[in-house]
Amino acid sequence: MVDIRTAAKNVKYHGLFETPVIVSEIEDSAELSGELRAVINHRRQNHQTDLRTNVNGWQSDTGMLQWGGAPAQQLGEIVVEMCSRFTRDIGQTDPEKPRFEWSAEMWANICGKGSSHESHTHPGALWSVVFYVDDGLAENEDPVNAGKLVIQDPRNPTPVMYKPDLRYVDSSGEVYQTDQRFTPKPGQCIAFPSWVAHWVTAHKGQRERISIAINLIALPTRPLPTKSP
Repeated sequence: MVDIRTAAKNVKYHGLFETPVIVSEIEDSAELSGELRAVINHRRQNHQTDLRTNVNGWQSDTGMLQWGGAPAQQLGEIVVEMCSRFTRDIGQTDPEKPRFEWSAEMWANICGKGSSHESHTHPGALWSVVFYVDDGLAENEDPVNAGKLVIQDPRNPTPVMYKPDLRYVDSSGEVYQTDQRFTPKPGQCIAFPSWVAHWVTAHKGQRERISIAINLIALPTRPLPTKSP
C-alpha cells in the first residue's frame, strides 16, 4: 500500500515568469549624491512643484538631464550601463549595428514627513529606475520610518480572488507576497520594468527623503550622417 506521506518524491518547486528587478549600490556615491542634492535644492528654490504622483511633497519636471548638469549626466550614464546589462535585442543580427539606443528622462522627488507617492506605472518606457540621494532618516532612526518603494505583482489580486485567506507558498517556503517593499538606502539604485505598478508609502522620517526617478526609452538607432560628395 502506498504511503501517502512519502508517495510524492523528488518534489521540485519552479517559480515561473519572474519579474526582473535590479538592485545596485553605486560605489563612492557620497560626492555624487552631494552634487545632486545641491542642484535639486536649487531647482526647488526657483521652481514650483510639478505634481504627478507625489502627494504633499515636491516633484520636479522631467528635464533634470538638462538642468541637472554634470551630476545628472553621470547618474544617467550609470543607469544606462546598469540596465543595458540586463536587456537584449533578440532581433539584432549584426553585433556591431545596434537597432536601438537609449533616451532618458529624469526628475527629482522630495518627500517630507507624511509625503508619499500614489500607485502608478510609466507608459512609453522600458526600464524605470529610482536612485536614493537621501533616505530621510536621522542618525540611528528606525529604518521603518523611511518611505518604502512598493512594487506590486502585476497578477494581483489574482492570488486572493478564490479564497482570500489561502496563500501559495514560494520557493523559500514562505507565504507568497503580492508586493515587495524596498527600504531606501543612500547611493542605491533600483530598476524595474516600467509597466509594473509601484508606489511609495508615507515617509515618517525626521529629514527629507530625496530620490531621483529615471525612465529609459528605447528609440530606433539614428543612422550616421552621410558625407557630401
